[in-house]
Amino acid sequence: MSRKTNTMFIALLGTILMGLSTWVLITLIELQTIVAMMQQELMSLDKVFGRIYAHMDRLTKWKWIHLEVL
Repeated sequence: MSRKTNTMFIALLGTILMGLSTWVLITLIELQTIVAMMQQELMSLDKVFGRIYAHMDRLTKWKWIHLEVL
């Protein structure tokens, strides 16, 4: 292989590696964004379940207090 062929091969390999690394970086950023959104949704669901549980707990306590008065 001549020097010119080696230079072209190195340039082509560098271009391929640059494109691949750019694709990997963009994919990682997208995954981090998706994970952050999913964590936010899970926290929101946790709050909703907590509110439902507190409401049901309050209703059952009120029912027992109301029955004791009667």
